[in-house]
Amino acid sequence: MSSRLPPPPPRANTFHVALTRVAAIGVLLGLSLVTWAYRRALEPQYGSAPASLHLGKVVWSASILGSFAPTVPVGRATLGLALLLYALPSATYYVAAYTARLGDPIWGPVATHLIVLLPVLSLGVAIVKALQEAPYNKEDVSAPQSSITLPVCATAINSLQGLWPSIPYIATLPDSQIFLQAGTAVASLWTIAPFLPNVTPPRLVRPLTAAPATPEPKGKQRKGTPKKSEPASPPPTIPRHNAPAPGGSSKLRVALLPLLPFLTSTILRPATLPHPLLEPYNHPSHPLRILYSVDSIYSGVVVVGETTAADPNVPGNIDHLRYLRAGHSLLGGVWVGPKAQAWDPELLLEDEAGQKLGDTIYSAFVVQEAALLAKKQPKNALIIGLGTGIAATSFMRHGIETTLVEIDPAVYDAAKRFFGLPAPPPERLVLQDAKTWVHNRSVTARSGSGETDESKSSLLPTFERFDVVVHDCFSGGSVPAHLYTQSFWRDLKDIVTPDAVVAVNFAGSLNSKSAKAIILTLRSVFPQCRAFYDALEAHGDINNEFVNWVFFCTPSTNALEFRRATQSDFLGSYLRRHVLTSLSEHEGDISTIGDDIPEDKREQYILKDMVNPLADWQQKEAIKHWKIMRGVLPDVVWETY
Repeated sequence: MSSRLPPPPPRANTFHVALTRVAAIGVLLGLSLVTWAYRRALEPQYGSAPASLHLGKVVWSASILGSFAPTVPVGRATLGLALLLYALPSATYYVAAYTARLGDPIWGPVATHLIVLLPVLSLGVAIVKALQEAPYNKEDVSAPQSSITLPVCATAINSLQGLWPSIPYIATLPDSQIFLQAGTAVASLWTIAPFLPNVTPPRLVRPLTAAPATPEPKGKQRKGTPKKSEPASPPPTIPRHNAPAPGGSSKLRVALLPLLPFLTSTILRPATLPHPLLEPYNHPSHPLRILYSVDSIYSGVVVVGETTAADPNVPGNIDHLRYLRAGHSLLGGVWVGPKAQAWDPELLLEDEAGQKLGDTIYSAFVVQEAALLAKKQPKNALIIGLGTGIAATSFMRHGIETTLVEIDPAVYDAAKRFFGLPAPPPERLVLQDAKTWVHNRSVTARSGSGETDESKSSLLPTFERFDVVVHDCFSGGSVPAHLYTQSFWRDLKDIVTPDAVVAVNFAGSLNSKSAKAIILTLRSVFPQCRAFYDALEAHGDINNEFVNWVFFCTPSTNALEFRRATQSDFLGSYLRRHVLTSLSEHEGDISTIGDDIPEDKREQYILKDMVNPLADWQQKEAIKHWKIMRGVLPDVVWETY
């Protein structure tokens, strides 16, 4: 009796393997894009630091779930992923609004990640796993393992997020549009899937065979009957494809394609305001009006709002306040309406619509103006980081030629339209990153002063150095670390006069690592520095309080002194008169800051371009700042944008 081994299962088709690999890479790119947009969509309600704190861990958790869960049918999973992506704009907004009201900037974002993002990523990773397994039979030992899918997916989703800000089209696309367009792309693939080539290997089906005849007993065989041969081996396995041809239900899917643009522009629109906002929006249940709201590639969203009356449901007195926010950072605000007051009403500023504007809500901006008290007859000034333009406007009103360097055009536009900032001459408006601009100007300054080839310096125009600099780049609970390095301050020193005054804003505690690093780095470049805080009342333990500080430094070796403020310094402002006349009462002692750091570790606190831990150190400060901002303005203000 002979026997044959069953034929080996068919090998995976090379073309199908390549096709599914490309599809899996596309899914991973899409998941990284959605994760990046999701994080950016959270920033208006949570800020950048809380939104990013544990996001990477959630990505790994989703990858674990998707990798080790049972293999999902690709068709159904694709439809489910499309529906989840369509729900992302509203789900992100409403869940974040609810969790933020709980008041926890650490676990609130984590809960939002788990509710909103985890299902999307888990299902997406499960699709990647199914695509990897699709071209293989179960018996194929070359099929990829789930343990390989996990690290590949998690690493790709986390690392590829840095790719998207460098693509101009993606960087300027609203987060909600990224979600909806991704959902439309996935839904479109689901509708045409029945018409695409089937990459699943054929199913192995064995045909039915008749039962072998019962052999007659030995010796009973009749004469003349031929001897029966051995039963033949069963025929080879017959491959059979398990995907039917597209039918009526499959063709019905295609009819849904024209509906997708309609759905994304109507029913699936996000709960946020239109960006840009074409007309002022009045909140239906709170005395709040939004005058301006636009998307920003730098801040997520830039909003100008105004409280129109006292809200009985909110403690505090914040009626008739106009504010400017970028993401979850309050860049500044002024009093309007009946609270726009001055001892001479003619000295009040006006916005472009002619509405009177009162004092700033942040006295730190007035403390910055004290730089004019330390510099005799300044002729020109440099503003790095505009905000509402309080200091810049004051300098211009004093007749000082002022150059503005602001990275976000939306912030400049808001300051000019709604906060009375005079439009500077084109040559004094710089809308770009300050690091590059200051460095390029420093190179020009060194060339013009003869530090490089004389033949080249003779071709350069006369170089103008600045008498006063205000550096205020605080946003979202932290500062852009690259604008606080030793090389940046050295470049800045090259473009100011020998006795210039540089005012640097910082929000936080002087005993924090970030404050020590900034102070020690400033001192490594400028021989003289003093510090003042903006609190209207003196504090006992001011070094441990979270307050706004302004560090005043100069390249001069002479003592940094401030003259007494006079009537002309106040510009009709009650707040300026109070802050500038009581400046000496709000000075902090920074002479001993950093003395507790051992000499062998002191160099670690000098911020450099290649070694800069400032962003990491500011994580804790950003958490504190979020809680403070939630106490300054009610939840409805942060939820309306």
